[in-house]
Amino acid sequence: MSANEQLHFMPLDLDTFAGSERFMAGTRLGAAFSQGMRSYLRAAYSEAIEHFKAALIAAYVDGEEQAQIFERERAIIYLYIGNAVAFQDDWEGSLREYLEAVQTDPQLAEAHYNLGVSFAALGQLDRAIAAFKETLEHNPNLYEAHFALGRCYQKLDDAGRAYIHYNSACNARPQAAEPRYYMGLMHQSHGAHELAQRCFAEALRVEPTFVSPDPEPGDSPLVTRSEEEVAQWYYRLSQALKQQRYEEEAERIYRALLQWRPQEHEAHYLLGNLLARQRRWEEALTEYGAIPPQHHHYVEARLRMSAVLRMQKKTKQAYDLLFECARLNPGNGQLFLSMGKLLYDMGLNAQAVRAFERAVQLLPRDPQAHYLLGFLYNVLGRESWALAAWRKAVELAPDAHSLRYDLGYMYARRGRYDLAATEFQQVLGHWPDDVETNFMLALCYKELVEPARAIPLFEKVLRRNPRHAQALYYLGACYLQIGNTSLGKAYLRRYDHLSRQSTAVAAVSNGARRRSIATASRT
Repeated sequence: MSANEQLHFMPLDLDTFAGSERFMAGTRLGAAFSQGMRSYLRAAYSEAIEHFKAALIAAYVDGEEQAQIFERERAIIYLYIGNAVAFQDDWEGSLREYLEAVQTDPQLAEAHYNLGVSFAALGQLDRAIAAFKETLEHNPNLYEAHFALGRCYQKLDDAGRAYIHYNSACNARPQAAEPRYYMGLMHQSHGAHELAQRCFAEALRVEPTFVSPDPEPGDSPLVTRSEEEVAQWYYRLSQALKQQRYEEEAERIYRALLQWRPQEHEAHYLLGNLLARQRRWEEALTEYGAIPPQHHHYVEARLRMSAVLRMQKKTKQAYDLLFECARLNPGNGQLFLSMGKLLYDMGLNAQAVRAFERAVQLLPRDPQAHYLLGFLYNVLGRESWALAAWRKAVELAPDAHSLRYDLGYMYARRGRYDLAATEFQQVLGHWPDDVETNFMLALCYKELVEPARAIPLFEKVLRRNPRHAQALYYLGACYLQIGNTSLGKAYLRRYDHLSRQSTAVAAVSNGARRRSIATASRT
């Protein structure tokens, strides 16, 4: 599409007489409007304008009750005046009338559409687009508005939005060839001749008598571009469609590209991602599996395949896939990180540790690798090693608050309440209302013999969870430490009462379970 090409749209008419018979009969308003419509229909536009203006004047000055008109009817008259002016190529004049129409009745979709037509004719595409979008707010299925938006976006070289609105126009009017034709021109201008020919053929199929407004596609010179340039057009169009959440259309473009160039492994990878997001696992595996080892997405595709297999509970198959990939790519730390997770899933903790240790060697700045290694060390009882790994993880990711909590908990278990308190303070700065973090920090202060700092934290825990038994016990102990014996004993009595309740509930539950077992034995 050339830069100086004008967009030509026709203003919309209305079935004005429907519902308007009330003011059409026996009034000067009705007579003037009828004369205006007769002139309009025989293309005597100047004469029609005079009659329509006379109808508007009559509506204001005629005293007869039946001559009073609603805002919708007045807006319709302005719309027809605007059309008559537009048909005389006076777009500035039509713009003024259409503005009167939309101000008189903001709900009149056709007035917004015709306003957009005037803006487009004057080359004000941004304002035209806004008017056409407003049209769709009032009539979402208006074919003309979708088609006009497609043409505007095509002129602005916004292929994704153009494609979507052309497609919406086809849905609104399945027998319309024109949007398909312009989609074909859009593809052809970027060298995607296979897609273009499909669109042209589809246009003639739905409307065999369609005559293109431009020279026939076959008569105009084809755009010559390299295959790489054309492939990039497919990618850009698919990406634009995905960004606007039209994933079905993006999939269609990827598949068209792969039909043309099956060796486009980038398309296999991106299509696999698209299918995986839709949980179409088997199709995603097929696309990922088409990527050869020499391609730069090979490792990432294998990682994603492994993740899919893991979700399908095919843990051994997922591990074997990564193991073979790691043999080809022994320096990729992400492979060993994922292999460690799978080995842990299979209960092979010693092997999982070795995988995480290798991952940390290859990914020394990856906090997740250090955290997972520390987690496995903790599982295997190597607490000192776990602490070292988690300290490194926190150093690399200081805002990882859940990791800070785990590190603080580990310090507390080892009696390093000063270090634990530092970590819990950091966590509370981000999660001030977290019950367990408040409790753990309070416990640290109690163990550090700072009951005055512990008490408000324990009280906060109990406000959130009045049945937190440990908080009740330690709060009572803290009040005793500061010499408030009565309050301390009161909290301890509440703790004893809660403990007895819990014991009684447990006893009833165990008794019921024993009776159930005995009954089952007898039967």
